[in-house]
Amino acid sequence: MYPPSPLLSTPFSSARPSSPLEVPELLQLIFSFLNQRALRTAILVCRQWFFLNQHRLHREVIWDFGWRHSSSLQTLGRLGGAESLILGNNQRKIDWKSLDADCLLRSVHPSGIDPAARLNIAVGYLVRTMTGSHPVKELYSPLRKLELKSDFTEDWINKLSLPSTLTSLKIDKTWKFEIDVARILIICPLLESLELWSYYNVIAQGPYTDRGKDVLPARLPLRSLVLTHLRAPQSWIEDLLSVTPDLETLKLIGHEKYYAERITEHWDWDRFRAHLQSLSLPRKQLHYSEHWHHRHDLLPLEADLTICPNTKERTFLYYDLTPRVAAFLKEQPVFLTSLEILQPKYVHCVRDGWTQYEKLPFTARPLHELLCESPNFRHLKTLKMHYMTDFMDVYRRIPLYPASDSQEQEQQQEQDTPPPNVPGIWICRGLETLHLELHLHDPVLEKGPHHTRILYGYIAAVCPQLINLRIRFPHFCSTNDRGMDVRYRPYVLEGGLCLLAKLRYLERLWIVHLKFVCKNASELNWIAPSGRTDEHRENRRDVIDGWVVKLREEAMKEGSRQEDNAKIADEILGPRAGDEKLMGGLRNLGLLQDVVDMVTEMDTDGYSILPELYKVACGMHYEQNPEKEMRSLFYSPPAGLTSRLLNWVSS
Repeated sequence: MYPPSPLLSTPFSSARPSSPLEVPELLQLIFSFLNQRALRTAILVCRQWFFLNQHRLHREVIWDFGWRHSSSLQTLGRLGGAESLILGNNQRKIDWKSLDADCLLRSVHPSGIDPAARLNIAVGYLVRTMTGSHPVKELYSPLRKLELKSDFTEDWINKLSLPSTLTSLKIDKTWKFEIDVARILIICPLLESLELWSYYNVIAQGPYTDRGKDVLPARLPLRSLVLTHLRAPQSWIEDLLSVTPDLETLKLIGHEKYYAERITEHWDWDRFRAHLQSLSLPRKQLHYSEHWHHRHDLLPLEADLTICPNTKERTFLYYDLTPRVAAFLKEQPVFLTSLEILQPKYVHCVRDGWTQYEKLPFTARPLHELLCESPNFRHLKTLKMHYMTDFMDVYRRIPLYPASDSQEQEQQQEQDTPPPNVPGIWICRGLETLHLELHLHDPVLEKGPHHTRILYGYIAAVCPQLINLRIRFPHFCSTNDRGMDVRYRPYVLEGGLCLLAKLRYLERLWIVHLKFVCKNASELNWIAPSGRTDEHRENRRDVIDGWVVKLREEAMKEGSRQEDNAKIADEILGPRAGDEKLMGGLRNLGLLQDVVDMVTEMDTDGYSILPELYKVACGMHYEQNPEKEMRSLFYSPPAGLTSRLLNWVSS
């Protein structure tokens, strides 16, 4: 819910309202439940509704250097008054010192630098051209949130002129990097949330940071601090926490216990815990985990379990989610609303889960059992995790698609094969945000489109309230060291992405795969309104008409499976397995016939496909408008001089 609007600042009439919908207090209560898209429509109704909702609107600007056939000039024109700016670059060939990136960031700095002089364009004219009129003054606000994701250089990030108005900053870099954290805290005095992510190391080092506590202000407004794979002296972290009395969320994820090369200067956990308890912080969420963690030791985990026993938001590394910890979570009288399970670095996929350095095996089963059976997970709203397909295969249909003979021979040679995983139904029906990385760890099974059909069909039926969905298919998932695996085809009709069309509340969709494979635009462009024409519907019908042989073979295999299992009651975890309506919706889970039925249903005039969707991405780039995303994936610019001019403008 959004905060109420200050009534005294809105120029309403003092006349007695003629209907309940003219009472400001009642309207505020109603508007507080609307999402951003609904609010943008509501403000157009009348002047009163505009003034009631202007403070609730948040404008987000996203620019990704991986977008095709798009220009950063458009992003520059939309920056004025935006509260949030997200910049991404997964292409190493793009230089973050380029004119585009430099101007985009300088244009939001309150120092008054004129980006028009640097780009040699009339920015004011560009803004008026894009908006059709002068921007509404009341909808303007200074930049509050900035997110950077790229392999930028350390020199660039440590000299970046950050806006002093920032309240939230997130920096995500693939490789390790040194960053002057104290400098950020000084030049952004209003900062309430700071996140520094890296798959390898975040090294707190620089002219300001090296001076220790003397350079820090007496009080910082930080409420959330997330640092991954941090290398920093323990004294520096403790000094920082001493000047953040309002800190509610602290996450030190995969912390490097040994600082730099000085192996004797290691993290003293007992001292750190005592320091935390002495500060009397609000502590709504606390996570501490170590990278060099070769045993199931609950000592660091005590911060999360005992210092914050009543938190509704939990974060774990996979190897910390042991049966003992799972039992603790079941016993806690707290309904979790957010659960984040992170994958530690340097892991290898094994049959029943993962292993680190072949010394620390950890299984995925405790999490699966919690999600299906624990009442404390019933009210989850946010879930982020790595997961395996066989946990969702409630009708055991994956074996219908066997792997090659060579893989079968490898499987026969394996020893100590664990018992098969028991699938189940998640207990959290009201889930709104799901970030899932799909894994398949049985080498005898084929990685193909049937896995994505199981995934998409399961999510659409089990999580009908989803608003934000992000699915990642890792190219490194392998149990036999074969390297990259790109056999998934998550974007084509055969892969079943269209099964997600059942999600009536979905606003954001991001499907991440290393290789985009979809030659026929009609198989994917149903996501955007332009792909729902009679022509594209006919193209999709032609595709499924070509599956006659596959459907016949599938029906024969499914008939044999049902006959063989007629007298066997397959176990399905979770109380929701008794929901007849839910299980009926899953009756064709994983089958190609499920896709045929969905395409037939959604390609009718009366069916509304993803009515709330406004951001989508099919690849490693950031999300954008569905129409823009489809054009980016399938549109080919004209050849010749026009094409060269377009490329020159975008460079």
